Amino acid sequence: MTAAFAFAAAAAFLPVVPAAAAPAGAPQANSPCGPLDVAFVVDDTGSMGPALTNIKSELGNIATAVQANSGNDYQLGLVTFKDDVTVRTDLAPLNLAAVTPQINALTPVGGNGEPEASDEAVNTAVNDLPAAGRPQTGDFSGTWRTNATKMVILVTDAHPGGFDDTFTAADQANAHLRAVQAANKGIKVSAVYVQTNALPGISTIMQDYATTTGGTYAATPASGAGAGAAILDALKNCRKTDVFIKDAPADTGVAPHGLNPIWTSPDIKVCTTLPPCAGTNPVVGAANYVVVTLNNPGPGGSGASTGHVEVSYTAQGGAALWPTDWIPIGSSPTVTVPAGTTQVTIPWAAVPGPGHFCLLARWISATDPMTSPELPGSNTLVNTRNNNNIAWHNVDTIKLRPGTPVTHPFTLGNPAADRPTPTDLLITQPGKPFAGGPGKVVIDLGKVLAERWRQSGQKGIGVRQVGETQVEITGGQQAVLQGLLIQPKERLETAVTFTAADAAAGTDFVVRVSQSSGDEDLGGVEFQLSAEG
Repeated sequence: MTAAFAFAAAAAFLPVVPAAAAPAGAPQANSPCGPLDVAFVVDDTGSMGPALTNIKSELGNIATAVQANSGNDYQLGLVTFKDDVTVRTDLAPLNLAAVTPQINALTPVGGNGEPEASDEAVNTAVNDLPAAGRPQTGDFSGTWRTNATKMVILVTDAHPGGFDDTFTAADQANAHLRAVQAANKGIKVSAVYVQTNALPGISTIMQDYATTTGGTYAATPASGAGAGAAILDALKNCRKTDVFIKDAPADTGVAPHGLNPIWTSPDIKVCTTLPPCAGTNPVVGAANYVVVTLNNPGPGGSGASTGHVEVSYTAQGGAALWPTDWIPIGSSPTVTVPAGTTQVTIPWAAVPGPGHFCLLARWISATDPMTSPELPGSNTLVNTRNNNNIAWHNVDTIKLRPGTPVTHPFTLGNPAADRPTPTDLLITQPGKPFAGGPGKVVIDLGKVLAERWRQSGQKGIGVRQVGETQVEITGGQQAVLQGLLIQPKERLETAVTFTAADAAAGTDFVVRVSQSSGDEDLGGVEFQLSAEG
């Protein structure tokens, strides 16, 4: 593949092929759920008094369940609503001691009859909304962790009414939209319907939250009996599945692993026609398709998994930071992945040119969170190695005519966002040599990198300078340019030129260009060269 991508948002998706809390301690292994992020979204209007009393009676058990199910690795939030929304506690680590007194202090009052703003309260929690511009007190701005089982637990006895205290079909559609958004973020919405208002349609809407997101649904009598128990049931809803995308042909889903390179995933490819296809570079300006293969099960769970695939691109090269350097291409519809392999196809209609880019595919599922968090500004290659839900594909296929140079870009970046980092540029020939044999590879560093290489002493192995900013690879299995200093947030593009001699005709070659820092691989490109006869 690799390549140059952009996404036309209008493109249609294709079908899939088949009491006081105990003090928090250190995270414990082998917990039922693993890391757990939970936002309680609770109706505190006057009619909710009995249900709130029941929840408070179970609060000690709820606190215990949060700690036990998460292995003491949790974040909690509390949002309440009437015809407006109040953020009482934002998502924060190990904060039972802050949340439990907030729940105990809830007083059922007001509401002015039904409906209530439950849909907008869910919106606040799922989409991390600030108060500005909304009938909302307090910001919800905590981070939903990608490696956590994520839950919203909604408790109400009313229809959703937005902020206008009127229930219409638009409010039901809004509630469903929030469920879809939650599912797309891997957040389960569990709904507890307190049947104080036995009005038609409420149960349908509450069930839709659960069905759409993989959450639980429960209905209690008007007395509120069982509301606390329903929350406990929701907290147990962390069945684990394990879908993975291969980083390399030998990948079995174990993460982290030591396979190299891991930026040539065989499970991501591009088709220029409707799949199936062998995989190629996309055609600029034409309809193209990204095809991602999902494998089920991996070592961390079993059973059919529901979620979606997100694909992004960045400049072809190494040291890409997440999510700063990645541009979204699009996401698949929600799919169910049974045992075996499933292909998901994401089309796009406009590929920019000229240009060559690399792809990142991420599997997002409420039952299959990342193993390791993708922190803002983190190294994409580390995230890929640590999470079997992520794969990186940076393979560029090039057809060469003898004597005709072909130039493709390679971008170097800085994996440390806070300091300059010296890195090396590696050129590896794992098979039959091209450079130093029937072909020539020249890298134009550009003025900035060429000057920095000069200042560092122009250290290198298997290279020779052939111009003010150009170096040629002289042969051997691996060549290296050492000590290329990259500043924080820099992305510096080089140009790699391949020229085949007549002797290369009819032969295929692999040349890998990658960036490293010390012993750490920061990513690269596999150039698959095919010399025409």
